[in-house]
Amino acid sequence: MHESASLKKLLGLGPPTQLFADRQFLIALIAGCCLSVAVGGLAGGNAWLNAGWMPLVSLILWAPIIEEIAFRGIVQGYLGETIVGKRHLAGLSFANLLAAFMFTAWHLVYRTDLLAWLVFVPALAFGYFRDRHGSLLPCVILHAAWNAALLPGWYLFS
Repeated sequence: MHESASLKKLLGLGPPTQLFADRQFLIALIAGCCLSVAVGGLAGGNAWLNAGWMPLVSLILWAPIIEEIAFRGIVQGYLGETIVGKRHLAGLSFANLLAAFMFTAWHLVYRTDLLAWLVFVPALAFGYFRDRHGSLLPCVILHAAWNAALLPGWYLFS
């Protein structure tokens, strides 16, 4: 039982405490959505808008869940237990920085445009809240909301 509880904690599978009372989280949620609308407008998304519902559901629901489990849960969780991962630079853990680099590299596998490079900044924010709350829920909420906020930008500015 102890092993199972520590694995859940390592992966960030527990609930966060006082998430919506965290002013930084609320600011990140609102500001990130506003920036996503602008980025969506600049990047254009006609292909996404014409692709149907399933790719949009993947963008807003499945991708955030799967990517956050993989990068903030497994990668950042594991690295956060190492001596190097516990170090900090400018308020960010090395585990977060390394997971953000890997997250960006993952996006560069299937995209080479500016959006693929820009995911580094949100990845740092997701990792920051993973470290701050010890949970993946803030990461998934931010990731899903920011991805969803790309849609109005694509629609309005394309």
